[in-house]
Amino acid sequence: MRLLTLPTQCELHANSLPQFGAIVAVSREGSPRRESLIVAANITEIDITIPRQPQWTDADVLGMHADKDSRITRGSALAWLGHLNALRWFLSTNLETMLVIEDDVDWDIHLRTYQIPKAAHAIRQLVKDQTNPPGQVQHNVKKNNFWGNVSAWDLLYLGHCGDIFRPSDWQESIPRLMYEDKSLPAINDMHPHTTVFVNFLQLPEYHRMIHQSVFPLCTFAFALTRNGAHRLLTEIAPKERDGGTMAYDVRVVEGCRPSGGLRCWSANPELFHHMSSKSEIEAIDRPDADSGADKGVSKPDEPGDTANIACGVRSKEFFTREQKALKFLRQRVGREGVCLKDEGKVKEPKPMYTGLGDSRMYQ
Repeated sequence: MRLLTLPTQCELHANSLPQFGAIVAVSREGSPRRESLIVAANITEIDITIPRQPQWTDADVLGMHADKDSRITRGSALAWLGHLNALRWFLSTNLETMLVIEDDVDWDIHLRTYQIPKAAHAIRQLVKDQTNPPGQVQHNVKKNNFWGNVSAWDLLYLGHCGDIFRPSDWQESIPRLMYEDKSLPAINDMHPHTTVFVNFLQLPEYHRMIHQSVFPLCTFAFALTRNGAHRLLTEIAPKERDGGTMAYDVRVVEGCRPSGGLRCWSANPELFHHMSSKSEIEAIDRPDADSGADKGVSKPDEPGDTANIACGVRSKEFFTREQKALKFLRQRVGREGVCLKDEGKVKEPKPMYTGLGDSRMYQ
């Protein structure tokens, strides 16, 4: 298997909004996770929009059920409604792209300054020769978008619970590009399933891959173009399909299959992963179950707080309500990339770029 690799030195940049039109968090009013999400965003200087969700009614929940053989729970229906609300918000704007994150996701302190530029460079290389499918929603787009030709892709899984598949599904025809990422945890420190899978892919230590999606699960963090959002909202995932669908993310991955028609790409290993805290769905469907975590702040769990994230910014060690402490963390952790909670175990990536650069350089 031959893998393309990125050049060692890349002139890239990312700003406070990692070059998406918007980063949108799906978060209900009163969510206990929201405060730590906002603190983490402040430390890493990422702008997050949280569209206000309506007070969903029983009729709204019932409207998400399939006409035949429904399997969806109330918690899943409410989570689904929250995602549809984010899609509607996006399509009400003139933005070209949106990154949707769930409010329990964690990310590495190097996301903005190191990980996003490298992932975007890979996507630009992979989609530059892609053509537009018939029937795509037309929208005027920039030719030199940070994420490549946004008319050539629909969905980008940057956070998932595994795009893990059988060896027989890993065909030579699947487009993929491997690149070095020194901010990753060591392979043996990843989630056990990820360790096995990465070894199957024969990825070297501290390397990540962008590939055409095969079977990505969970919607922890995924980017959408306008065409992708429109199709999810109107065709693929407006509600549970007949025969039953357990959750929104199942319909999304069905849309990424050849029969669904969405052009989807996955980062493997992922850049975002959910914290080890009780899900909102479980909290609604099983209110008496043990929460197993502290209200939206990740629990310490060696070798890292969050699976597949070397230095998660939503760790307890980085949570603060003090402005002076927040300013210090923004400089030392967010900008300088020093993992103060675990110094010595996380490799500090070398700077990839100088200055802010220019959009004309994006190939």
